[in-house]
Amino acid sequence: MNVIRLTLVPHDGVGPLKLGAPRDAIRAAARQLGLAAGPTHAESDTFADETVQIDYDDAGRTRFIGIAPLPDVHRLTVAGLDCADTPATEVFRAIAAAEGGDHAFDAEGYLFPRQIIALWAADEENDAIAPAGRKRPIWGQVGVGTPAYRALVDRIRARET
Repeated sequence: MNVIRLTLVPHDGVGPLKLGAPRDAIRAAARQLGLAAGPTHAESDTFADETVQIDYDDAGRTRFIGIAPLPDVHRLTVAGLDCADTPATEVFRAIAAAEGGDHAFDAEGYLFPRQIIALWAADEENDAIAPAGRKRPIWGQVGVGTPAYRALVDRIRARET
């Protein structure tokens, strides 16, 4: 089986999985890529053993695409870096450089507000490539969203504080 190569582009999507696309277009693109369908919910679909997460808005349009590492099936590139084979701090620094401004690394997660790139759960357990004893913190999910996704995250954060 060939590994599926995907590139995250802010405000666009991940490969043929496009922000703003209707649910049927996402499902067709995932099928064409060879990403096996997983559980679906009213506002989301998953693919490839639930490592590809797609969230939809009330109109059924894609508002978030998140990719968790599954390097034997798919590889995600962001800012020119392979997310499954690059330490979380390096991925963070590369995205922060493209974002501009000051950003503080947080292993729990971070949302870059201008690019609307979300990083979640940097941990050594996410490193499926390095040999035992040489594991690196790898992001558990890297995703991209729409302005509506960012607004949703901002509302949730406001309730939590």
